[in-house]
Amino acid sequence: MQEEKQEKLPLDAKLLSDAVIELNISRRSVGLYPPEHPIVRASIERAFNHLQKLFEIRGSITLGIAKDALVVDEYILDRKNPVFKEFAESLHAKGIAAVTFYAGLSQAELKRLHELITAQDMPVGKELVERAATDLSLIQLSPIDFTNFTFIEGAQRTGTQSEDIWEDYIYGLLEGKLADGDDHAGILSLSPEKVANVVNAAMTKESVTESYDRVITAYIRKKGGSRISSDAFHKFFSFIEKLKPEIKQQFLARAGAQLTDDIVNVEAIIKDMTPEAFEKIAGLFTDHASLIPTTLKNLIEKLSSVKQMKTSYFDFFYHETGVLHDIELGEDVIKLFGDDNFHAYVNKEYQQELDRMLAARGDINIEFLPFQKECDEEAVDAVALDIMLHLLQADFLSQEDYRSIVSKILEFLDVFIETGRFQQILETFEALSSHAEGGRFMQEAAGSMEYFATTEFITNIVTAITLWGRRERDGAIRLAEALRNLVVSPLFDALEQERDPSIRKFLLSVIEGMGSDVIPHAVSRLNDGRWFVVRNMIYLIRECKGTGEADKIRKLVRHDNATIRMEAVKTLLHFRTPDAISHVRTFLQSEDPDVRKATIRLAGTYKVREVVPALITYLEKRDLFGTETFNKIDIVRALGEIGDIRAVASLQKILTAVTILYKGNLEELKLEIFKTLDRYPLDAVKKLIDKGLSSKNEEIRTLSEKYLMAYHDTENVG
Repeated sequence: MQEEKQEKLPLDAKLLSDAVIELNISRRSVGLYPPEHPIVRASIERAFNHLQKLFEIRGSITLGIAKDALVVDEYILDRKNPVFKEFAESLHAKGIAAVTFYAGLSQAELKRLHELITAQDMPVGKELVERAATDLSLIQLSPIDFTNFTFIEGAQRTGTQSEDIWEDYIYGLLEGKLADGDDHAGILSLSPEKVANVVNAAMTKESVTESYDRVITAYIRKKGGSRISSDAFHKFFSFIEKLKPEIKQQFLARAGAQLTDDIVNVEAIIKDMTPEAFEKIAGLFTDHASLIPTTLKNLIEKLSSVKQMKTSYFDFFYHETGVLHDIELGEDVIKLFGDDNFHAYVNKEYQQELDRMLAARGDINIEFLPFQKECDEEAVDAVALDIMLHLLQADFLSQEDYRSIVSKILEFLDVFIETGRFQQILETFEALSSHAEGGRFMQEAAGSMEYFATTEFITNIVTAITLWGRRERDGAIRLAEALRNLVVSPLFDALEQERDPSIRKFLLSVIEGMGSDVIPHAVSRLNDGRWFVVRNMIYLIRECKGTGEADKIRKLVRHDNATIRMEAVKTLLHFRTPDAISHVRTFLQSEDPDVRKATIRLAGTYKVREVVPALITYLEKRDLFGTETFNKIDIVRALGEIGDIRAVASLQKILTAVTILYKGNLEELKLEIFKTLDRYPLDAVKKLIDKGLSSKNEEIRTLSEKYLMAYHDTENVG
């Protein structure tokens, strides 16, 4: 691999960008599909061809990895480009500092590189590089250098011959044997799963508190006591999720105080989270509420609008993760926060103030700003496409003109696919489809439609939807719906192989948009051995109104996996099958507390009045040790959703109860009761409202006053 040094030649920026984009697409394809899948072959070939163009300029290309950025020579590639960032992060997560491609490499070697960096069971860092050296001859990987970890004498655990510097680092951190400053830089360079595996093996509930504090501090405090970074915050909670239950509790209890000390910064980080990331953290805090400081709990409650949405997508949780965490919010919720509803949240006076601020002129020529956007590359391409589509309908057009314009349009589509501009692709598809059904050039249009049925187009469009779809969500969903039978099976394949939960969520929404056409594909996958695949298939059958498949869903009520069982029962409730209620009753008696909890939430969501007596029995159960409070909160919420007046007497008993032990838990339960009173007939809860007016709890008094006003308004109307 040694060769004579040659003078550095400038790389063409466009060639380099295209090569990186294709490298990232081929990496994802190898990670998604079987080795001989057409999508894999096509993506590898494209990436290979782009590299060949670069080799015409230079004999080797080295991409340096700076965490979330790519470096070529002394230049950093565009940090704002999400593809560059994703490719850099994927290599950084594997402990790779640089990758060098040498002229003469083969497609097979390029494919092997992607297999090494996408395999879940593959080592990272130095071990991965050593493994790659035996498999690759014209691709060289360089590991992240961890030799700057200065272990103080005695840091390595005794009795072991392991030379794994990653494990030595974590053990050194737990034992307090790292040199000052090594803890934070090191832990953020490791995958949370790797850290959790070592911590699970090394620590017990009885481990000294200093060990817990060292790990927490390494994640959420930078050297010099600076503020928590968003990246560190996310990695810390990813680490927490993978811990054993008893250790997880200790970490959460110890971390709460540190997070509370920087609550302003924590709030800013949480506000910027995606809905799915927030859902995970909110669920983790909720399930361990007794361990979390009040300040932190109040923050989560304040920001938990997503979790509180009355949508079928967030009905219950199982263990530490949301059972339906692969499901997106409904369109009605999305529209709620759209521009059309701006005035519902901004009063007239504030809007006038905004207008005055915008009217002020500074050094920037505000009048010119709209034209800047209209002159960028995407805007120009969109206008050019619009002009060409209009020209296709011109009366003066000849047959040859039509073919020439269509050919140019299809060239544009390649660019639109690579950059995820689905609206333009959809407009083209609809225009050519219309021409193929009638018009002067039916034959020419029909011929051009073959482009959309090619393996290359389908492969590229599914990859683009996976990579870019969340950026232009509406266009991607509408395009998939238009293409329908052409892409439905490849989209299912992509969904099954996708490892990123947020992308799975989006792919589910894309497939769901195709309606009943997806049901046969979902049914055929109900026997898949992966629980999350089966769960997703049940969801699709339910949301696509596959009531005719109820018998197949019914068989899954006895599945070994509790998540699948719960999803099946939810679907039977949704379909209103005669046996659905009996399954709810059975699950309410489960020995698994998580199953009972999930069933209670389902009963509330679907307003199952038939189980109200059972819920009341659980609510009135004596709680000698204060361990049932949080389960009873779920029951109170479920009864509130149902709004059955049979529950009012039990609520009254709780409000008059007095306890010396677990007083805080009881007060929390009472507050939850008042949060649900507006869902009962006001006449039935009037006595409870009157009692709340004299409560020492300010929030209860405020709620009671609001309900009392509503009660009087109802009386006046009557």
